[in-house]
Amino acid sequence: MLFPLIFGVIIQFYFAYYFPYYLLLSLTFVLLLTALPVFSKNRFTSKFFVPLAVFAFFGLGGYLGAINDSRTSPNYFWAETSYEASNFACKILEPPQEKERSVKCVVQVFQKEDQRVQGKTLIYLEKDSASLHLSYGDILYLKGRFNAISQNKNPKEFNYKRYLRIHDIHQQAYLKSGEWQLQRNEGSPALKSIYDLRKHLSGVLQNSGMSDKNVMVANALLLGQKELLDKEVLRSYSSAGAMHVLAVSGLHVGIVMLILNFAFSPIKKRKFGKSLFLILVLGGVWFYAIITGLSPSVLRAAVMFTFIVLGKELQRDTSIYQSLMFSAFLLIIYEPYIIFQVGFQLSYLAVLGIVYLQPKIVNWFYFSNFILDKAWQITAVSLAAQLATFPLGLYYFHQFPNFFMLSNLIVIPLAFVLLIVGIVYLLFYFVPIVSHLLLLLFDQLLSLLNYGVEWVEKLPYSILWGISIEWFEVLLIYIALILGVAGLTKKKWRLISASASIAVILLVFNIIEKVQLSNENRVFIYNIKDELAVDVFYGTENRFYASERLMNDESKLLFHVKHNWFYRSGQEKPTEYFNNDGFDFLKCKDLNIVFLDSVVQNELSFLNAGVDYYVLHNINFISAKNIDQLKDLNGQLILMPSVSYKAANYIKSAIDKNRIFDITEEGCFELVF
Repeated sequence: MLFPLIFGVIIQFYFAYYFPYYLLLSLTFVLLLTALPVFSKNRFTSKFFVPLAVFAFFGLGGYLGAINDSRTSPNYFWAETSYEASNFACKILEPPQEKERSVKCVVQVFQKEDQRVQGKTLIYLEKDSASLHLSYGDILYLKGRFNAISQNKNPKEFNYKRYLRIHDIHQQAYLKSGEWQLQRNEGSPALKSIYDLRKHLSGVLQNSGMSDKNVMVANALLLGQKELLDKEVLRSYSSAGAMHVLAVSGLHVGIVMLILNFAFSPIKKRKFGKSLFLILVLGGVWFYAIITGLSPSVLRAAVMFTFIVLGKELQRDTSIYQSLMFSAFLLIIYEPYIIFQVGFQLSYLAVLGIVYLQPKIVNWFYFSNFILDKAWQITAVSLAAQLATFPLGLYYFHQFPNFFMLSNLIVIPLAFVLLIVGIVYLLFYFVPIVSHLLLLLFDQLLSLLNYGVEWVEKLPYSILWGISIEWFEVLLIYIALILGVAGLTKKKWRLISASASIAVILLVFNIIEKVQLSNENRVFIYNIKDELAVDVFYGTENRFYASERLMNDESKLLFHVKHNWFYRSGQEKPTEYFNNDGFDFLKCKDLNIVFLDSVVQNELSFLNAGVDYYVLHNINFISAKNIDQLKDLNGQLILMPSVSYKAANYIKSAIDKNRIFDITEEGCFELVF
């Protein structure tokens, strides 16, 4: 009944229906009454059991999804009429993250003025000595106004609002230093100990004397602190198809489980050995999950492998598929929207791919040589996992690492050894001679790992960038894969033909789409705070006008702009780039656009003839005389986010609204020419 449950959550998420609890209880009672004749093999009644069960679990999914959304609570802390600043009390739920200009905190709001409220939200605190010293469990009192997370404001932009909604976050606020104060800490002692332990172990790595790059990779590999990685390291591992090694998840938990399984297997031969074996293996897995901070990906993997180990060692009449489904069922019951998290989807698909496809792929070749045989087994695991997850990789990350099998031959064995050496080092770092030898070995292995990844990344055509597909294409690819694998396994040509037909349909659809895009000419003026960024597309080639600051900000480009490049040109870089410092005029065929960072009478009278659009940016003040000048213009006015709130409101109140396009409110300005 896992799939009706998932379907119920999906329908509730997108259509916001609410399955009342009393109806769910009534349906469950009827289902139990129907189940009695099922077990007594009454044929007449039993035929109603399955449809009722499907409907009941569908309703359960909808109900869980609804109560998971804190906005359905009558005492939710925020309302659409909350325009004024209020006094709030909140608790920090996880270790704060240091950003470039602020400190990001995920908090639970529990008081508004003198009322008890609830709801999870984001606050960004001005970065100073006080905000940098905040920790999990701190109670903050603040005065501020929360704003709803805005919708996408650029074409194909990453849907940040949807991402936060999955985590039950719907508002955010920015607070300056004097707008909040720390009261006390009320964090769970157990969780606080976990976070303190991880912080301490991270400090051990930081002070180990290894190079910065090795320290960053070690923190990600052992402790799951991927946020410490710089852009170059992230790009190298991503391009080489080795990013999974830096994100502590199923791979790492699986390796730890294999290490423990090998180490404690002899215990099973003794009296009560099997029980002791389970305690040691599962205890080790969960201890590793704890020292990595119990991140969602690790927690998910720990639950998954716990059921796999239990199912195998207790020798129940079950399969690994049932263990996987039951672990997924429990995770969804606990957190329904987990099904929308990329890590959840990739983890379960990767394991399913390995379990089902890897034995079949291994049988393609046989090697009598031990080393070649092990290399082929690793390759088969890599190929099986990649086949199961690559459609989602294309959809979410817009790239395909062409040499993933080569990189995995390097990173998987090294990750196996690095985890052993790294964990032992962290356990014995205080023992002088032993820790020195372990650190020396650990450092050399990390350098070897980084060198291997960088070597693969530098190979020609190491990565295919700029892939853009829609969700229905992902679905069709998976249908084609399932039909193709089933057809090859069972040697049924009809299934193979059906798979090939779907592949042809996808190919034709993409060709038609590319032809349409190649015949379009469009201008995009993006909505990016403090930036003026303009794209001019001539078919699938584009000229990008932006500051050098933006061009060097990979994360901001990826968030706001690059997804549009992936879709329209299939590239991660513009065809041509122009620095827009002093940028004041753009001509696209018969279309004339003027960019103004000030309003000067002589300038406007000179440009007024033949100008279609005036883009106002970096303007903090507008006078009455300026307003009169703008009224005399013939073209449409486009207000950038860098126009101050007060100036923008003055312009909109004095000039015909049909002549104004406010990018802050309406999003990216898009024009066909």
